[in-house]
Amino acid sequence: MLAAFPAEADAVLSHTALDSDPVVVADRRHFYLGSIGGKKVIVAMTGIGLVNATDTTETACARFSVAAVVFSGVAGGGGRTKIADVAIPARWTLDAGTTFHPVDPGMLATAGKLSVALESVARRINLRRQPQLIVGGEGCSWDNNNGVAFPCIPGGGDVFGCQPRNAPNRSRRYTGNFTQAGVPWLRTALISNINIASTANPAFDATDMETAAAQAVANAHGVPFIAIRAITDGPGDPLHLPGFPFQFFRYKRIAARNAARVSSAFLKEWPGA
Repeated sequence: MLAAFPAEADAVLSHTALDSDPVVVADRRHFYLGSIGGKKVIVAMTGIGLVNATDTTETACARFSVAAVVFSGVAGGGGRTKIADVAIPARWTLDAGTTFHPVDPGMLATAGKLSVALESVARRINLRRQPQLIVGGEGCSWDNNNGVAFPCIPGGGDVFGCQPRNAPNRSRRYTGNFTQAGVPWLRTALISNINIASTANPAFDATDMETAAAQAVANAHGVPFIAIRAITDGPGDPLHLPGFPFQFFRYKRIAARNAARVSSAFLKEWPGA
């Protein structure tokens, strides 16, 4: 079970019954062992962006016997998806739609049978609609970090922090990849990140910065893969905020919780690899 940043990982951990000795550290990354819906799981926070998603998925596949990879998190919405909806695309692209790679068909079939009640109130803001689970369609992953890892920030909260807030070994001394990634990112990616681009794209049901990279690693290892992404920015905002990042910071928690809720329901129903 992968998630990119602390709020996403905390939402997954809220559904996880942790083992008595749950923490495994590999390649400076922390993995949390437990179970969700009767399935043994390894929960990991990848960090934001394609490079972090690639590296963490590679480490997980090298360190553990991985039966499948599920990515639970948030995304920008599109034509069919609105804020707090959950999208489970049938295929993902890393190159803006030039090529696509399908998710595991058996996992997608299980997702298509789910019926999950999703949250509709975000920080006392009623969305005035019932969020929907949308299975199928297309997802796109990108980032503008110029081929380097996005650094976590010690004490950076539930988006930029280095550990989930509910991690069993959470420590203020843990700095994640900040020491290794901070200077390269400042040199080659700071300016590109200042130029904020919308993550909502009407051509895709979900647009994020990790999924397709994690999928590429899973495919290379012959591991089944699916991604469950809830919408933080795009259509359906009762406040009419001006897109990303304003909608993202307003709706990230309800989206992360809805994605984790669907991920938990999925694991209960999926027969396994």
